[in-house]
Amino acid sequence: MTAVARPAPDVQRWSVAAQGALVVGVALVLAALSLLRPYALAFDPLAWSVWGREVGRLTLDTSSGPSWKPFPVLFTTPLALFGGATPALWLIVARAGGLLALAGAFALATRLGGRWAGVAAAAVMALSPWWAYNTALGNSEGLLAAAVTWAVVAGLSGRHRAALALLTAAALMRPEVWPFLGAYGVWMWTRHPAERRAVVLAGVLIPLLWFGPDLVGAGGALDASKTARGIPSPGSAKLADIPALALLGDTATLFTLPALAAALFAAAFGGRTARLLAAGALGWVAIVALMTTAGYAGNPRYLVAAAAIGAALAGVGAVRAASMLFGSRVTFAAPIGALVLIGAVLAVTAGDLRTQSRELSSRAAAAGAFDGVLARAGGREALVRCSRIRTSSRARSLVAWRLDLPLRDLDARPERPAVVIRAKWFYGQGLEPPRDPGYKTLVTSPYWEFVAACGPAPQLGK
Repeated sequence: MTAVARPAPDVQRWSVAAQGALVVGVALVLAALSLLRPYALAFDPLAWSVWGREVGRLTLDTSSGPSWKPFPVLFTTPLALFGGATPALWLIVARAGGLLALAGAFALATRLGGRWAGVAAAAVMALSPWWAYNTALGNSEGLLAAAVTWAVVAGLSGRHRAALALLTAAALMRPEVWPFLGAYGVWMWTRHPAERRAVVLAGVLIPLLWFGPDLVGAGGALDASKTARGIPSPGSAKLADIPALALLGDTATLFTLPALAAALFAAAFGGRTARLLAAGALGWVAIVALMTTAGYAGNPRYLVAAAAIGAALAGVGAVRAASMLFGSRVTFAAPIGALVLIGAVLAVTAGDLRTQSRELSSRAAAAGAFDGVLARAGGREALVRCSRIRTSSRARSLVAWRLDLPLRDLDARPERPAVVIRAKWFYGQGLEPPRDPGYKTLVTSPYWEFVAACGPAPQLGK
C-alpha cells in the first residue's frame, strides 16, 4: 500500500495562519458593516478612547474614569491618529472580538463533541445575557471570550506559543487570567524549554503594562486596584448583603440554567478535557468571588470568560445527553440535543434580550443627538470660554471625548461658575446631575440639557 504523504509542518502552519486570517478578516468586515446602524459606546470604551488620545499627547491621566485596562489602550492609542473616528474604529475591533468569541466557542465545542455541539455552543453564547449587549457597546468582554476560547483550542492543538500569546492578551484585559497564565507559563517552561523566551516576555509585559501607566498617569501603580474597589455600577455583587452569594446567582444568570445544566453534564460525562475545562471555569468563578469578598465590584461582566467556556461545554453536554438518550448511532440525536438546548436558552433570555435591545436603541439615540445639541448650545469653544465643564459621572467619558477634555473633575460638584451638561442615562433616572438655581438654560432635549453660569474657573481642581 502506498503511504499518503502528509503536508510539511511549515505548510500546515501556513494553512492554520491563512484560516485564522480569513476568520479575523470576515469578523472585521461584519463588524464594520454593523456600524451602518445607529450605535453608542459604553462608558469604558469612550474612556479608553480618551486615554489613547492622551497617550499620543503624552498627557495620560488615569486618576479618573474606569480602572486601568492595558489591552484596549494598545488599540486606541494608534487609532487616535484618526481623530474623531477613534471610538468607531475601536467599536469595529470590539465587535469583531465578539464574533471571534462565537467562532471560538464553536471551534472548541466542535473539537470536543462534534459540529452540532459547536453550533449549540455558538448559539448559547449569542443568546446569553452578556454577549450581544457588551459586544454592541464596545466593551472588551467579546475580545476576552475570544482570547480565552481560542487559547484553549490552540493549546489542545499543540500550538503552545499561540496559546500563550492569547492568554497574555486575555491577561491584559482581566486580572483573573493571571493565575491561569502563570500556571501555563510554568508548564511551558518545564515542558518546552525552547519557548522560555516567550514565557519571560509574557511575564514582563503583564506588570509593565498594568502598573506602568498608572504609575505615570495617576502617581501610583495600584491606582487601578483602588478604582476597581470604588463605587460599583448597578447590578454588581458588591452591593448585595452577601456579595459571594450574589455572585453565584449572577453566575447562574450569565450561564443560564439550561446551559449550566448541560455544561455540568459535559463535565460528568464528556471526558477528561471537559472536566479540566469545567474545573478552570469553576476556578475563575471562585477567583471573582474572592475578589468580590475583598471589596471589588463583582460586576457580572467579570464572569464572562467562565461563561464562554461554559457555553462550549453546554454544547458538548447537550449533544452527549441526546446521544445517550437516543443512542449514538441515531443520526438525529446530535441536532435534537443542540436544538433543545438552544430553545431552552432562548426561552430564558428572550425577555432580557428585548430589554437590552431597547436600551441599546436609547443609548444610540442619546449619543447621536449629542453633537446637534452641542451645536445649538454654541459649540465646544463657546462652552469652554464660558467656564469649566461639569456633567454626571455616567456621561463624563462621552463628554470628555466629544469636547476634547480630560476625564478628571468632569463629574465634580457643579458649583457656579460652570457649564453643566445634564444627561438622561439608562437606569430610569431623570437628568443628572441635579440643577441648582442660578443657571441659564442654553438648550434642552429629551436626553440632554446644557445650562451655564459663566465666569472664570479652572477646568481641573487643585
